Amino acid sequence: MLESVFLSLALASGFVHPTPTPPADLPVNIYKERRERVMKALNGCVALVAAQGAASGITEDFRQDGDFFWLTGVNEPDAFLLLAPKAPTRKVMLYLKRRDPEAERWTGPREAISPELIEKYGVDRVLRGSPEDSSAMTLAGESHDCVSIIAPVTLASEDRADAQLSKRLAERYGLKIVYQRNLLAEMREAHSPEEIERMRRAISITRTGHEAAARFTVRGLSERDVQTQMEYAFFTNGATGLSYPTIVGAGPDGAVLHWDKNTHLLKDGEIVVIDAAAEYGRYAADITRTYPVSGHFNSEQAAVYRAVYQAQEDVFAAIKPGVSMADLQRVAEDSLRRAHYLGDFIHGIGHFVGLDVHDTGLYEKPLPVGAIVTVEPGVYLPEKKFGVRIEDEVLITTTGYQLLSDQFPRKLEDVEAWVAKARK
Repeated sequence: MLESVFLSLALASGFVHPTPTPPADLPVNIYKERRERVMKALNGCVALVAAQGAASGITEDFRQDGDFFWLTGVNEPDAFLLLAPKAPTRKVMLYLKRRDPEAERWTGPREAISPELIEKYGVDRVLRGSPEDSSAMTLAGESHDCVSIIAPVTLASEDRADAQLSKRLAERYGLKIVYQRNLLAEMREAHSPEEIERMRRAISITRTGHEAAARFTVRGLSERDVQTQMEYAFFTNGATGLSYPTIVGAGPDGAVLHWDKNTHLLKDGEIVVIDAAAEYGRYAADITRTYPVSGHFNSEQAAVYRAVYQAQEDVFAAIKPGVSMADLQRVAEDSLRRAHYLGDFIHGIGHFVGLDVHDTGLYEKPLPVGAIVTVEPGVYLPEKKFGVRIEDEVLITTTGYQLLSDQFPRKLEDVEAWVAKARK
């Protein structure tokens, strides 16, 4: 009964549920092609990669780490991928956690191993348990003369499980150890057209949330009110998740880089730093805008805003083939030094974006064509009880860059006009 009432209300309001376009999930051939590229780069060595995500919350929600997901599309804990380019037949082996019928009553059923599951993931075989216990591991050790450790470096006292297992494999079969710790980071920096399409979709959805923010950053509402309106807009326009917890910092809270309490009531004369974005098909967006509660920036706020905007413009002008994120950091610092705000710029100019909002990438090396990075200068003045940040996303091209978030206003006057239009 209730379902029919809600459906009637939805139809009467003219609501049309967003159809995911493009489809959120990547086709299996994309993952197969990625694994082929990795195996070619292994130069004949065998390699192991382990899932690194962690379950959290009372419902044990799991989010896979970017490397394993990029290679497999698998969002399960305790999984392993074995890549054996010299194996006679089974070159790509996927190992999944053993099934537990009692646990699945709490967390939901998991698929049984079947030809359909093998086809779904595009691998040669799917097994359950540790690769160390399988005959495929033995065959891999016997058919290769080296093992490549491609697990990224960790700061933990012990290396990752896949790196440890790789070393045991090398010792057992007398294999040479080759270190390629940056291999996956280098491969993931440049995005395919399918990935870029999904990030464009995430940015487009994010714009609907910021339109809501422009409308609702008014006196008397709370930071939480703004957050809920934004996230409602994200999900009703097709978001498959949030890129990160929504940050809404009004007045003094805007001078806190990662403010997360969202409890403050907005007041006239304040400005609100909003760092919030939608995720689409696991691919993230990352956009920040600063909105005036009264509709206009005062002279002091405007001076800071223009300095931040100019820093962003200076960074955009510096993006060209061969430039690195470290180079762009120096450009931003020089710009804000000229404006006498360098001491109030407390973070990096940007980061890579992809499967994670702070995605993997090499900051000291030239940005490859196809990389997507943020450009986010900011000035934070707790003594003045406000901060300003402007954050956009750019796609690196053969000649420079493309501004992916060009549908968001950036200039001070354009932001004020957007706010005025949204609140009519």
